[in-house]
Amino acid sequence: MRSPPPLRYPAAVLAGLLAWAAVGLELWSGPVQASGFAAAWPVPALARGLHLLFAPAFVLSWRLRERRARLAAASGLTVLALGLVALYRYNSAAALLILPMIEFAALLGPRALAAAFALSNAALFGVVWLAREMDAPWTYVGVHAALQAFAILLLRSARRTERAHQALAQSHADLLAARGMLAEAARSEERLRLSRELHDVAGHKLTALRLNLSALQYHPGLDREQALTRCSQLSAELLDDLRAVVQQLRLHDGLDLEPSMRALAGAFPQLRLHLRLDADARAPGLDHAEALLRAFQEGLTNAVRHGQAQTLWASLQRDGQRLALELRDDGRGAPAGLLAGNGLTGMRERLLALGGGLDFGVGDNGGFRLRGWVPLC
Repeated sequence: MRSPPPLRYPAAVLAGLLAWAAVGLELWSGPVQASGFAAAWPVPALARGLHLLFAPAFVLSWRLRERRARLAAASGLTVLALGLVALYRYNSAAALLILPMIEFAALLGPRALAAAFALSNAALFGVVWLAREMDAPWTYVGVHAALQAFAILLLRSARRTERAHQALAQSHADLLAARGMLAEAARSEERLRLSRELHDVAGHKLTALRLNLSALQYHPGLDREQALTRCSQLSAELLDDLRAVVQQLRLHDGLDLEPSMRALAGAFPQLRLHLRLDADARAPGLDHAEALLRAFQEGLTNAVRHGQAQTLWASLQRDGQRLALELRDDGRGAPAGLLAGNGLTGMRERLLALGGGLDFGVGDNGGFRLRGWVPLC
């Protein structure tokens, strides 16, 4: 059973609850005068009941992930706030309309948001005009509409700042990954140096050994015991040198992707990463390493921006003669009939060009699953 998702933007939720509490001060601290519309009703009980209902409904709305459910929740909060405005004559309950309007601003495009803003304030004007019979309803509505507009602009600015921060963090992660790749390239150069050293060491010792054996063959007067001792010593030294060089080559065989993968994941601090890499899961070359890293990066982006996931499980392991990367998250999963977009298509093409492949779908926990692989040869 999947645990409920954590609250998005806890600070915003806390601010909303403080606004709710401020509206409740006048509602709970003194007598409530009913509006003409609700004069025959038990207004104090109804108003306080709606006020109490608003808080859990608001918190619950910020736990939702599906766009339609969030829009429905915001609409319900709007209705609750308008109900409070309609019940009693003198109140500041219209300030609560700011909270669902912020959610509309987060979910809707400019045109749809303008329509929601106009409809909400038109409804507010109708409620004030019909229920309260105020002399200047436009003033009351204008003040609260201005507060809503300010909240919308503030949210838009915060979203732009957040996107800029994410882009900067992504660029920083790319630089860190590139640095890791350069470090791996440097280690590749070190392996080349070791291979040259192997050639030089073996060539020198084998030449000396051959000269000593030739001397034994063509100069019978030499001290054979001393010459054989020298040959035995040279062969033992050569064997030790070969073992040392081969051991160094095996320690650095392939490219280690873990530092670069963790650097890429650092661009998404809101995502908990569980990374598992087998000890022998090393990319055979720079092209293979880059393809797997880009696949991992695309999986991170999809998990956060599209799946709204909180946790990502990633593994890199050898699977026969190929190196396999698997990603699973706890997000919304893949809709039926999902088609690969530009990111998934580019990822697949990059892997196919190296003889690998890609598949994706819904995981066992309902989130999104992605698996890519490249050959080890």
